[in-house]
Amino acid sequence: MLVSRFVAALRAQFPELLGKHLLVALSGGADSVALLRLLAAGSTELGTTVAACHVHHHLRGADADGDASFCARACAGLGIELHLEHLVPEPPRGVSPEAWWRVERYRLLEAVRRRSGCEAVATAHTRDDQAETVLLKLLRGSGPRGVAGIRRRQGCVVRPALDFDRDELRAWLSATGGEWREDASNADATRPRARIRHELLPALAAYAPSTVEHLAAFADALAEDEAVLGALLAERAAWPDVGVPIPVAPVAGLPPSLRRRWVLELAARLPLGEPPSRRQLAEVEALLAGGPPAAVDLGRRWVVRRRGSALLLSPPPAPPFGDVGATLGSDLALPGGFCARVGRSGEAPAFSAVLRPAVSGLPLAWRSVRPAERLPWPPGCSLAAALGRAGVPAEWRRAWPVLMSGDTMIWVPGVGVAPGWYADGVTGTVAELEEPWQRRERS
Repeated sequence: MLVSRFVAALRAQFPELLGKHLLVALSGGADSVALLRLLAAGSTELGTTVAACHVHHHLRGADADGDASFCARACAGLGIELHLEHLVPEPPRGVSPEAWWRVERYRLLEAVRRRSGCEAVATAHTRDDQAETVLLKLLRGSGPRGVAGIRRRQGCVVRPALDFDRDELRAWLSATGGEWREDASNADATRPRARIRHELLPALAAYAPSTVEHLAAFADALAEDEAVLGALLAERAAWPDVGVPIPVAPVAGLPPSLRRRWVLELAARLPLGEPPSRRQLAEVEALLAGGPPAAVDLGRRWVVRRRGSALLLSPPPAPPFGDVGATLGSDLALPGGFCARVGRSGEAPAFSAVLRPAVSGLPLAWRSVRPAERLPWPPGCSLAAALGRAGVPAEWRRAWPVLMSGDTMIWVPGVGVAPGWYADGVTGTVAELEEPWQRRERS
């Protein structure tokens, strides 16, 4: 019975996935195992094929190793290919670990999806997850975009189990001989979601038995409203990009509901942990009306500013750094989130140059711009001023990477290549730099 309902729901909600190859995000927990088995059971009717990916977080020692081994056995028993990916457990300093792990997990899943030719990544979020998310967002003061909860589809990520209850999935697994792993951290009452799951929601359900269903339906309705507002907004508004201001007037002239949606859309484009709260939305409203405030931190030091008649988006400041040796043919993560490479071309770099072939035989290093440093070409030109003219945000200029060979400055991304170092023939050595925002946006 459950398989038939699941097949019908997937046909209705995701008709574009019929006949496609799907990747299941498999943690080993009951929900993800049920999703894997439901897709396998319905594959003939749906015309789909299934692969799975387990992301090993290396956070719980032997328990995490046990999860990976269990997923391998579960997939082998179903004849399903398993991709095992490993996540570095240490997030960057100053970043929420949970948010960072989530972003990195989805980045790995997307990489496997592309590599394996899958149409979409299927995650096992349930109706209960939706209700927990709505309550969590409400209690944190999130705006409508956050309270709309978990989307059925975001890019290449789909949630086919969002209309199913956690208990019915477990009951079906038990009835069909399915096994799963329990993550003890899910019962840790010091975590907000676990407390909502084990204390708040049961208390509400005791008063109103349909609490979970009503909260999930509320999220669906709000998500539909958000989609309509988003379509209207796309026709009437623009958003500031890093280093590219826009006029205040068109945004300030939007109706109040679209102004709030504009802020939420801007925040959704940024690597934030949470959507803006009601307080932040009210502060941006005041900023658009002329302030104060003149600047609002949307989270993680991403700041929207009003300067005269313009709106600017300021990224988090990047820290200056000393020499970091460059290895030919590989990506190099630089402090502050920059990504550099020499001798290999990546995907849509922000800045690139083709240097003399001889560069590949030299010892190369990246370092930040030094205080009051001047360009050797044209003589005496301020490097900071040149970066400003190139549109580099002020918050990144002190940390802006330059490519060096010894004491010789070869390339300043966005400004230019030193005389005599640019390839004058067909071949040369490629050098590239990606900015932190572009890199995070792609992930």
